[in-house]
Amino acid sequence: MDDVERTQRTRAPRWMRIAFGVSLALNLAVVGVLAGTFARFGGPPSRGPGMISYATPYVRALPRDDQREIFRAVRDQLPKDSNSRQARRTLYAAMIEALKAEPFDPAQVETILNRQNTAALAVQSAAHTAWLAHVAAMSPEDRAAYADNVSEFMRRGKDKKSKPPKE
Repeated sequence: MDDVERTQRTRAPRWMRIAFGVSLALNLAVVGVLAGTFARFGGPPSRGPGMISYATPYVRALPRDDQREIFRAVRDQLPKDSNSRQARRTLYAAMIEALKAEPFDPAQVETILNRQNTAALAVQSAAHTAWLAHVAAMSPEDRAAYADNVSEFMRRGKDKKSKPPKE
Protein backbone atom coordinates (compact mmCIF):
# COMPACT_ATOMS: atom_id res chain seq x y z
CA MET A 1 0.00 0.00 0.00
CA ASP A 2 2.86 2.36 0.70
CA ASP A 3 4.11 1.80 -2.81
CA VAL A 4 0.73 2.65 -4.26
CA GLU A 5 0.29 5.80 -2.19
CA ARG A 6 3.68 7.20 -3.11
CA THR A 7 3.50 9.73 -5.84
CA GLN A 8 6.16 9.49 -8.43
CA ARG A 9 8.37 12.59 -8.60
CA THR A 10 8.89 13.90 -12.06
CA ARG A 11 12.29 15.19 -12.97
CA ALA A 12 12.78 18.31 -14.98
CA PRO A 13 13.82 17.66 -18.56
CA ARG A 14 17.56 17.69 -19.19
CA TRP A 15 17.40 20.87 -21.28
CA MET A 16 15.67 22.68 -18.42
CA ARG A 17 18.37 21.64 -15.94
CA ILE A 18 21.08 22.79 -18.36
CA ALA A 19 19.27 26.10 -18.93
CA PHE A 20 18.98 26.57 -15.17
CA GLY A 21 22.71 25.91 -14.72
CA VAL A 22 23.64 28.36 -17.48
CA SER A 23 21.24 30.94 -16.04
CA LEU A 24 22.73 30.52 -12.58
CA ALA A 25 26.29 30.87 -13.93
CA LEU A 26 25.38 34.03 -15.83
CA ASN A 27 23.62 35.50 -12.80
CA LEU A 28 26.68 34.86 -10.67
CA ALA A 29 28.89 36.43 -13.34
CA VAL A 30 26.69 39.51 -13.47
CA VAL A 31 26.65 39.78 -9.67
CA GLY A 32 30.45 39.63 -9.70
CA VAL A 33 30.68 42.31 -12.38
CA LEU A 34 28.19 44.51 -10.55
CA ALA A 35 29.97 44.10 -7.22
CA GLY A 36 33.28 44.95 -8.85
CA THR A 37 31.83 47.95 -10.61
CA PHE A 38 30.11 49.22 -7.47
CA ALA A 39 33.38 48.82 -5.61
CA ARG A 40 35.18 50.74 -8.34
CA PHE A 41 32.64 53.48 -9.08
CA GLY A 42 30.38 53.56 -6.05
CA GLY A 43 31.20 54.83 -2.63
CA PRO A 44 31.76 58.34 -1.37
CA PRO A 45 33.11 61.00 -3.73
CA SER A 46 36.29 61.37 -1.67
CA ARG A 47 37.40 57.95 -2.91
CA GLY A 48 37.44 59.09 -6.49
CA PRO A 49 36.68 57.02 -9.55
CA GLY A 50 38.28 53.63 -9.66
CA MET A 51 40.67 54.15 -6.77
CA ILE A 52 40.51 50.86 -4.90
CA SER A 53 42.48 47.70 -4.60
CA TYR A 54 46.23 48.07 -5.06
CA ALA A 55 45.92 51.83 -5.67
CA THR A 56 44.22 52.55 -2.34
CA PRO A 57 47.39 52.86 -0.22
CA TYR A 58 49.01 55.14 -2.79
CA VAL A 59 46.08 57.52 -2.84
CA ARG A 60 45.08 57.35 0.82
CA ALA A 61 48.67 58.08 1.89
CA LEU A 62 48.42 61.48 0.19
CA PRO A 63 47.05 64.55 1.96
CA ARG A 64 43.33 65.09 1.28
CA ASP A 65 43.95 68.10 -0.98
CA ASP A 66 46.38 66.09 -3.11
CA GLN A 67 43.83 63.28 -3.37
CA ARG A 68 41.22 65.74 -4.61
CA GLU A 69 43.71 67.15 -7.12
CA ILE A 70 44.34 63.68 -8.53
CA PHE A 71 40.61 62.90 -8.69
CA ARG A 72 39.99 66.16 -10.54
CA ALA A 73 42.77 65.27 -12.98
CA VAL A 74 41.20 61.84 -13.51
CA ARG A 75 37.79 63.38 -14.20
CA ASP A 76 39.36 65.89 -16.60
CA GLN A 77 41.10 63.13 -18.58
CA LEU A 78 37.97 61.05 -19.10
CA PRO A 79 35.43 61.67 -21.85
CA LYS A 80 32.56 63.54 -20.25
CA ASP A 81 29.80 61.36 -21.66
CA SER A 82 31.25 57.84 -21.55
CA ASN A 83 32.17 57.61 -17.85
CA SER A 84 29.36 59.58 -16.31
CA ARG A 85 27.09 58.06 -13.72
CA GLN A 86 24.27 58.26 -16.26
CA ALA A 87 26.32 56.33 -18.85
CA ARG A 88 27.05 53.61 -16.29
CA ARG A 89 23.37 53.41 -15.33
CA THR A 90 22.46 53.12 -19.01
CA LEU A 91 24.79 50.14 -19.36
CA TYR A 92 23.27 48.49 -16.28
CA ALA A 93 19.78 49.05 -17.67
CA ALA A 94 20.89 47.51 -20.98
CA MET A 95 22.30 44.53 -19.09
CA ILE A 96 19.08 44.03 -17.16
CA GLU A 97 17.11 44.06 -20.41
CA ALA A 98 19.56 41.65 -22.03
CA LEU A 99 19.29 39.27 -19.08
CA LYS A 100 15.51 39.28 -19.28
CA ALA A 101 15.36 38.93 -23.07
CA GLU A 102 13.93 35.82 -24.65
CA PRO A 103 15.68 34.33 -26.41
CA PHE A 104 18.78 35.08 -24.35
CA ASP A 105 21.63 36.54 -26.42
CA PRO A 106 25.05 35.87 -24.80
CA ALA A 107 26.77 38.01 -27.46
CA GLN A 108 24.72 41.04 -26.41
CA VAL A 109 25.62 40.47 -22.75
CA GLU A 110 29.28 40.11 -23.67
CA THR A 111 29.13 43.38 -25.63
CA ILE A 112 27.73 45.19 -22.59
CA LEU A 113 30.36 43.64 -20.30
CA ASN A 114 33.08 44.71 -22.74
CA ARG A 115 31.75 48.27 -22.74
CA GLN A 116 31.73 48.30 -18.93
CA ASN A 117 35.25 46.88 -18.85
CA THR A 118 36.48 49.50 -21.32
CA ALA A 119 35.04 52.27 -19.14
CA ALA A 120 36.68 50.81 -16.02
CA LEU A 121 40.04 50.51 -17.78
CA ALA A 122 39.80 54.12 -18.95
CA VAL A 123 39.31 55.24 -15.34
CA GLN A 124 42.21 53.11 -14.17
CA SER A 125 44.50 54.42 -16.91
CA ALA A 126 43.57 58.03 -16.16
CA ALA A 127 44.21 57.42 -12.45
CA HIS A 128 47.65 55.95 -13.17
CA THR A 129 48.57 58.94 -15.32
CA ALA A 130 47.34 61.53 -12.80
CA TRP A 131 49.00 59.81 -9.84
CA LEU A 132 52.34 59.39 -11.61
CA ALA A 133 52.35 63.04 -12.72
CA HIS A 134 51.66 64.10 -9.14
CA VAL A 135 54.42 61.91 -7.67
CA ALA A 136 56.89 62.92 -10.38
CA ALA A 137 56.35 66.58 -9.45
CA MET A 138 57.31 65.93 -5.80
CA SER A 139 60.70 66.91 -4.42
CA PRO A 140 62.92 64.03 -3.29
CA GLU A 141 62.16 64.92 0.34
CA ASP A 142 58.40 65.02 -0.26
CA ARG A 143 58.56 61.72 -2.14
CA ALA A 144 60.47 60.10 0.75
CA ALA A 145 57.88 61.40 3.24
CA TYR A 146 55.14 60.13 0.94
CA ALA A 147 56.80 56.70 0.81
CA ASP A 148 56.76 56.68 4.62
CA ASN A 149 53.03 57.54 4.53
CA VAL A 150 52.37 54.65 2.14
CA SER A 151 54.32 52.34 4.44
CA GLU A 152 52.33 53.58 7.45
CA PHE A 153 49.05 53.07 5.59
CA MET A 154 50.07 49.53 4.70
CA ARG A 155 51.06 48.84 8.31
CA ARG A 156 47.77 50.00 9.83
CA GLY A 157 45.61 48.56 7.03
CA LYS A 158 42.38 49.91 5.66
CA ASP A 159 41.17 51.22 9.01
CA LYS A 160 38.46 53.67 8.03
CA LYS A 161 38.87 55.56 11.29
CA SER A 162 42.51 56.30 10.60
CA LYS A 163 43.18 59.85 9.57
CA PRO A 164 44.89 60.87 6.33
CA PRO A 165 48.42 62.25 6.68
CA LYS A 166 48.85 65.85 7.72
CA GLU A 167 49.58 68.31 4.97
